[in-house]
Amino acid sequence: MTSMVPMIASAFTMGLLGSTHCVAMCGGVVSVLSSATPRSPQGAGAGTARPDASKPAYWLAYNAGRMASYTALGAVVGALGSLSSAILPLDVVRFGLRSLAAVAMLAVGLHLAGLPSLVKVLESAGAPLWKKLAPLSRRFLPLRSPLHALALGALWGFMPCGLLYGALALAASAESPTTGAATMFAFAAGTLPVMLTMSALADRVARTLARGWVRKTAGVVVLGFGVWSSVGLVRQLRAEDPVHTCCHHP
Repeated sequence: MTSMVPMIASAFTMGLLGSTHCVAMCGGVVSVLSSATPRSPQGAGAGTARPDASKPAYWLAYNAGRMASYTALGAVVGALGSLSSAILPLDVVRFGLRSLAAVAMLAVGLHLAGLPSLVKVLESAGAPLWKKLAPLSRRFLPLRSPLHALALGALWGFMPCGLLYGALALAASAESPTTGAATMFAFAAGTLPVMLTMSALADRVARTLARGWVRKTAGVVVLGFGVWSSVGLVRQLRAEDPVHTCCHHP
């Protein structure tokens, strides 16, 4: 249980710091969601419409669906990661997957900062699946109930995203499907503040976060977390180096 805490904390931090990348990936989705939410008449004989009072229910349902997809994916990759340890040593599997998570964070940070990165290469991995799911997601538009928003969020949880793949690599290094699911739930929770704010103030927040200096600042922060994760991995590698550990054995 104690070993879960650092991984879940890292996943939450990854989602929180990297959520500016979500604006680039999901900003258009949130705008579509806002425009597709039902609107009610302003009054008798009025030709205009006002936002439906139930709109927050749609935002919450969409994000609940997204979080459910991330959590389910975490359980799947956690199971696969634990199975892979039957072929390779567990420490080797964990190190490789956590290295992939650090690389994903570095790639997203470089992308946000406007520097060359491999984020497009990472995101291309999920493109074939998304091509099959995207037409299905359009069937729920325009939204007619929060259940439609829930289903739409669940499908959009599979949208290609380099940050998501980094979190999945971290979840795959877990010891079990339960830990993998908890890791991805924490990642999704970290993205909530920006995603919910963007849902409520879609255009204003999107414009603010799309500014060059905001994206670059966010990129530097994400890069910093990626570097910190990489340094931790290097220290772990050095600590487990036989040259450094042989003297501890009789």
